[in-house]
Amino acid sequence: MKKRILKYCLIVLLFLSAIMAHAQQDPLFTQYMNNPGLINPAYAGSSGAMNLKGMFRKQWMGMDWSPTTTTLSFSSPLTKYDVGLGATFLDDQIGPMHQTGLYADYSRYFRFSEKRNLALGLKAGFNYYDINLANLRRHEYDPILEANPQTTAFLPNFGVGIYYFTTKFFAGLSVPKLIRNDIKDRNNTLTVLGKEERHYFLTTGALFDIDEPVFRLRLSAMARIVNGSPSSIEAEATGIIYDKVWVGIGYRLGDAITAHLRLQISHRLQIGYSYDLNNSRLKQYNSGSHEIFVSYDFSFSRHRILSPRYF
Repeated sequence: MKKRILKYCLIVLLFLSAIMAHAQQDPLFTQYMNNPGLINPAYAGSSGAMNLKGMFRKQWMGMDWSPTTTTLSFSSPLTKYDVGLGATFLDDQIGPMHQTGLYADYSRYFRFSEKRNLALGLKAGFNYYDINLANLRRHEYDPILEANPQTTAFLPNFGVGIYYFTTKFFAGLSVPKLIRNDIKDRNNTLTVLGKEERHYFLTTGALFDIDEPVFRLRLSAMARIVNGSPSSIEAEATGIIYDKVWVGIGYRLGDAITAHLRLQISHRLQIGYSYDLNNSRLKQYNSGSHEIFVSYDFSFSRHRILSPRYF
């Protein structure tokens, strides 16, 4: 009996370690630059307009139980533009594990000049984990699994971030979750099945006017550092044509080559798509990853923009 319990604990740990690979205990997005607020609360309200963003990602197409992630984010500055508020809903499924998260963001801005700004941010909310081992494929009936098919966990957390930006440059550092919560077996609270590890995100980027307003070039990079997982570094280059069409390529070290397209449909509406071509050892088992992005600004004529939409 103890061996069977140990076996099921091992299965859960394998899935938890799988999502930690390449810093993916927190969901991974290729188009992270289209919604930095997912990882940095200091970004809330920085665009100067009330905004709603949605992202959907299907990772490692062709593999059973591959990660599927959906997010919906809201962000807005307050009237005096020295405070920003935001909220994020997340739904993430990988194998038998399903996590749902809801977080609120608060940011405070300090303007050194008309072009140089520094923001400090705070994120607070929770994740709800549901690990359903009853969905595992079994070759024989197991009474232990039938009696303990599911583990759930409600994990409150908070995080911090800092974000510096001008019209042509930005840099940010954030830790979205500071508390290292334990995910425990609900029938044996002394058994730790997994832990929410701290994720450290470092982002930076710059904009170059090659032939204004015909063509601009945006370069950006992000590093993720997670305890117990290999560090992940990715960089991307995006060409911006007449501020309407964004076309770019990127590389995630040891993981994937990426390509993305973003269209400015109107001054309020943007849509985007990205594709990841996997170049890790998983490449023979999947046909890549797809991601869709939609953004809508509820802008008002009296609002001035604190930073361009390039960042």
